[in-house]
Amino acid sequence: MSRSEIPLTAGERAALRSFRRAALTSRGYRAHLERLGVDHRTISRLSQVPFTDKRSVFGDHIDFWVDGGSISEAAELLTSSGSTGQFSVGVTSRSERRAQERTFDLTLRALGGGEDTSTLLLNCLPMGIAIPTRLATVATPSVHLEMAVELLARAGASFDRVVIAAEPVFLKELAETALRQRGPEFGSQVVACFVGGEWVAESWRRYVSELFGFREDSTERLGLMVSMGAAEVGLHVLHETPALRAARRALDSPLARRSLFGRDPGYSPTLLTWDPNRLFVEERVHDDGVRTLVMTALTRRLLPLVRYDLDDEAELVDPAVANAELERQGSDVRLERPAVALWGRRGAAVGGDGWSLRPELVKEGLFATAAHAGALTGRFRIAPDDGRPVLHVQLRDGARPGPGIDAALRHMATVAAGAPAEVIIHDYRDYPFHEAGDFQHKPAYTDRLRS
Repeated sequence: MSRSEIPLTAGERAALRSFRRAALTSRGYRAHLERLGVDHRTISRLSQVPFTDKRSVFGDHIDFWVDGGSISEAAELLTSSGSTGQFSVGVTSRSERRAQERTFDLTLRALGGGEDTSTLLLNCLPMGIAIPTRLATVATPSVHLEMAVELLARAGASFDRVVIAAEPVFLKELAETALRQRGPEFGSQVVACFVGGEWVAESWRRYVSELFGFREDSTERLGLMVSMGAAEVGLHVLHETPALRAARRALDSPLARRSLFGRDPGYSPTLLTWDPNRLFVEERVHDDGVRTLVMTALTRRLLPLVRYDLDDEAELVDPAVANAELERQGSDVRLERPAVALWGRRGAAVGGDGWSLRPELVKEGLFATAAHAGALTGRFRIAPDDGRPVLHVQLRDGARPGPGIDAALRHMATVAAGAPAEVIIHDYRDYPFHEAGDFQHKPAYTDRLRS
């Protein structure tokens, strides 16, 4: 049977409808197709549809791409961090914002929230990102550390539960500061923390979970969960479930990774799911063999995104294959539907003659020892010198490097890079790659900017 004879899946049919709608309503998308010599009227399979990315969409004026051609119809605009070197903008309509509200409310209900119970949602996300909900009181200290600690301490006890949304570096500092100032009960009302913005190490999760007092066997507190979004795609687009979190833990070994993925880069990917009514998710195979995450929005959006490549290294996981491996690992966890295995940003590795070092390996290693994790902010920079791997790390404000930390980090970096590495430990205010106290901008782990 040829490719053209294979029946369309429901997801592909929905994605094709989004493609045809975008080709009719978006001048920018039509111009993109014309530049590539694609006649949208001849398309019958999704594989014939060209990919889009930040450069193709946001190299033009936004009005040119939006459905109907007027950005003034938007209820909200959300800019990206620009960390890749190309700014992007999320254009949210009023109907999309209501849909986001329903999504967040469903999440809160799963945590015990509802009309007859009280929830404080502490929004510590940067850049004024809004979290619409009808089921929680939302406090938005953003990345103001002192405000976040005060709200958690002073207001948290007045609610039945507290939920926190933050990026990893800030959440770690929030928990450490609150623990130091308020004692070990500071997080007793916190039932869940949702983190995103970058790839999250399992060692970091273990360390921060201990600060909040989250236990793996707890049925009352969900604990620390990963949620992935992007300004142009939306918040909470990909997210963990308790089963996926447990599956990642069970598969966190070289043997399991080689069996499931056919390779072992030295760390485990985050396993995430998505709403198939909202998105069609694919993987794109590049010429160098790297696979990246591609999404098509299925609901009508002011900014139509069709086969949009997020430039995150990822692949789809067949639940039957994953379940067979989970059984081999002695785990009772089972996946019910496909998952995304997220490895981190594409092209993030820094290398030289005979060595290569990925930021994800460094993240995993930095938090492997709790005593060392507590002394570091989590910011670091891979900055080769004279062709050799050099890792710069930042101490927390007022922290002093403990005995053995230098040797431990040097050993970690050497093993991760595959060559003798140098480690330079900077005092908090002397760290040259990030302004002290700045949680608004994401850490830059390398000096590479990609569009």
